[in-house]
Amino acid sequence: MKIFVMRHGEAQTIAPSDSARPLTEKGKQQAYQQGQWLHSMNIQLDKVLVSPYLRAQQTFEQVNLAYQNQLQTKCETWEGITPYGDAGLVRDYLNVLSEDGVKTLLIISHLPLVGDIVRELCGRNPANFYPATLVEVGIHCEDTIGKVESVNYPR
Repeated sequence: MKIFVMRHGEAQTIAPSDSARPLTEKGKQQAYQQGQWLHSMNIQLDKVLVSPYLRAQQTFEQVNLAYQNQLQTKCETWEGITPYGDAGLVRDYLNVLSEDGVKTLLIISHLPLVGDIVRELCGRNPANFYPATLVEVGIHCEDTIGKVESVNYPR
């Protein structure tokens, strides 16, 4: 299974609540560029898990635009991937998705959870999760632990 873990794009710091923080214009551009990169690498996503927080939803919108709106039916908004979600629970859900035939997955979430997910899957987190950073983790059926295959920082 290929798993792409992505932090949302740059977000505004002031909003009525943390969950209502929107992306900045730069954040929208970062998210779109990462979506373009994924699409240019011919990554065919089977599923996209997205935090319900506004900045993550807006990040998905930009990635979806880069995919010519082909990801809408593959998107699942999940409360389990908000900033302080449980990486062990995420790992368990990824196992269920793998058993259901999902081969390529994008997760759009937040600090600190994005780092916790990579650490849970790989035993370490080799990436600095700047806004819109993407980490590719490959897990093979015979593996008990994944390996980071690439890190793509926003341009």
